[in-house]
Amino acid sequence: MASATIGEFCALVYNQTMKTLLPLALAMLLWTLAACSPAPTPVPAPTATPEAAHHAPATPEIPTLTLWLPDWMILPEAAGQETLNQVTAAFASEKNVSVQMIPKLATGKGGLLDALRTTKPVAPAILPDIIALPLQEIPQAGSESLLQPLNEQLPDAMLDDLYPFARQASQNNEAWMAVPFAADFEHLSFQPAVLSDPPVNWDIILASKKRYSFPVGSADSTWTDALLLHYLSATTSSKPTERDSAALRRQLAFYQALYQAGQTDADMLQTANPRGSWEQSLQGAVPLAETTARLWLSQQGDATFLRFGPTPTQDGQARYLIHGWAYAIITADETQQALAADLIKRLTEPQTLARWSIQAHILPANRASLQQWPASDYRNFANESLENGFLMPAFSQDEAFTRAVHQASRAVLSGERSAEEAWKQAIASW
Repeated sequence: MASATIGEFCALVYNQTMKTLLPLALAMLLWTLAACSPAPTPVPAPTATPEAAHHAPATPEIPTLTLWLPDWMILPEAAGQETLNQVTAAFASEKNVSVQMIPKLATGKGGLLDALRTTKPVAPAILPDIIALPLQEIPQAGSESLLQPLNEQLPDAMLDDLYPFARQASQNNEAWMAVPFAADFEHLSFQPAVLSDPPVNWDIILASKKRYSFPVGSADSTWTDALLLHYLSATTSSKPTERDSAALRRQLAFYQALYQAGQTDADMLQTANPRGSWEQSLQGAVPLAETTARLWLSQQGDATFLRFGPTPTQDGQARYLIHGWAYAIITADETQQALAADLIKRLTEPQTLARWSIQAHILPANRASLQQWPASDYRNFANESLENGFLMPAFSQDEAFTRAVHQASRAVLSGERSAEEAWKQAIASW
């Protein structure tokens, strides 16, 4: 009985042990086999075959039309920007192109013409398709082969509607190089309470005994529009030239008379543009002062007590020295040229240019656009001025001559020298 009991006990222990060890051994065996098995090989992602890539739809590249414009046209809140943006946006949508407008300084180092010259030799790919340049720089840019002729791109009717000065500025020999679109000129503002009519000549100015302010320029300047207009009016030749000693003598005599009568202004010796004299005119501090069409148009609401007239001259003949801007095409690509020409036509279309020029406070360079301005005495005055206006004469680039006239004028208007002394020094230096 005892032995049977012991055997049964041993069998029971054996069975329980096997039930515990066999699962554990089996688990260890499976773990070992798994650890020794090779890692799974990653399956590469499917790639497009050349045939599949060939049949994939491609997004067409949208052409870009690039414009370099003076910063005053496209800086934030620039006057006239609303119309410019509307026209370019409509053009871009219609032609399925992108229009990019890049602001540049108007003139000087880093200005539009300077940037054009420096970019073309080193990075022609980033040149603009269209550029806006000052009128006086168009002949120079054309002679340097920086601009594309427009004879085959634009209709002659656009040329016919330009004012004479603009037609002259747009052409280089027989080639039409640019499309003028904006104009400006210097003229007189005066108080009708002091003089009922514009003082057209120097004698009226001197007889009025009223202060007359015009920009003479700082010591670093060489020329101003007022000095040039005074000089031109003192010549007796039908085609004024430089180094007319008799004309300079008459001009300096007028300045001496102004100084001796206390009709000059110290501030005029420090500015090369009429903004300073115009601000004094608006304040009522100076009854006779030079301004520009652009200044007048931008602040005519504050100038209701003032009237306008031509710059007073020695002979009483009205003279208007015109400045302005023109669009030109730079790209040599025929497809881009066609787009550029089309955009220029849109921008200078009479109704569009009229709307933009009114907003921008600057005169348009063609007759049809100005005629769409609201009727006014100033519109009539501007039209007459633009019809008879002229561009800066070539001799104005003679630095020796212009500096001599400028220094002599400053010396007399400041009381530093007499007219005779300044005259002798000027003609000796030129």
